[in-house]
Formats: sequence, C-alpha cells, structure tokens
Amino acid sequence: MHNGFAIALLSAGLATVPALAKTQKAVRPAKIETCTSPIDRTAFDTEGLKSELMVTAETCDLKDKYNSFIMTYQPNLVAEEKVLTGYFKRSYGRMSDKAHDDYITNLANVQSQEGLKSGTAFCQIFQSMFDEVMSLHDGSELADYAHSKAIVQPLAFTTCSDVPVKTLTKTRHKVAKHKSA
Repeated sequence: MHNGFAIALLSAGLATVPALAKTQKAVRPAKIETCTSPIDRTAFDTEGLKSELMVTAETCDLKDKYNSFIMTYQPNLVAEEKVLTGYFKRSYGRMSDKAHDDYITNLANVQSQEGLKSGTAFCQIFQSMFDEVMSLHDGSELADYAHSKAIVQPLAFTTCSDVPVKTLTKTRHKVAKHKSA
C-alpha cells in the first residue's frame, strides 16, 4: 500500500462521517445474539480504534497522522479485518456483507456523535491517541492498546469466556447436532 492509496482510503471513508453524524439518530447499542470469541473481540476492538482515529483525523485535520497509522499497522489491520469478516459470515450468513457494512457505518456514527458531545475539547482529548499508538513497539501491541481504551462501539459484547460453561456446551451441542444432520 502506498501513501496515495492510504490517503484515498481516508478520503473515501471520512467524507461521509460528519454528514452521517448530523443526519442520523443516535444508534443504541444492540446485544450481539451470540457470544464473541476473544479473537473476534480483539478484531472489534481494533476496528473501533481504527474508526476512532479516522473520526479524530477528519475532525482535527490529522489526516497525515491517520495515514501514518494505516501504513505502520497495515498487516495487523488487514489481519483483524479478516477476523471481523469471518465473524460476520459466521453470524449473518448471506447477510454478512450488509451486517458488516452496517456495523462500520454505525461505528463511525456513534463515534462522531460522541465527538460532537465533547465540543471544542474533542481534539485536545483524542489527538494524543495518535502519539500513543505510534509509540507502540510493534503491531503485536496494537490489539492490547485498542482493548485498553474506552472506545465507543455500536454493539454490546458478550465474550464467550464470560458466558457460563453450561451455555457454551449447549450451543456447541446444537452446532454439532446440526452438522451431523
């Protein structure tokens, strides 16, 4: 990926964020019907961080910092995107593309709306995230950093490890029964 492509990605994604925040009603978090694995949750956290940085870049005129973030962490971001795509395919089947697109749109909306609530202090509060994320030693620290931040999501998550074992066993039994049928 070269700088022109990163800038094109930023421009394509950011052009709609402020407009969406102004035209759409607040999105209420929804409970995900199935639990998310820790791997899926890491992908959601990383996507949330990427979106938060995108909204910050657009709002605070920090596109160069966003593009540096994308270039530096491209392999990690691509890997987490594949995990996220897998989650939506498993959870939504043929509707996975629409569900994934809706999630990305709602994520940007919710984060833009949170930014509007911060008013003029938004840039002061959030631009330091660029310095923090760029000071990580390598991409393997990105997921932990993303998880440590209180990043707004349009969904409420239940991690599979948080679900009682009895529930997981029933779910696995149903899946195994369905596959053998």
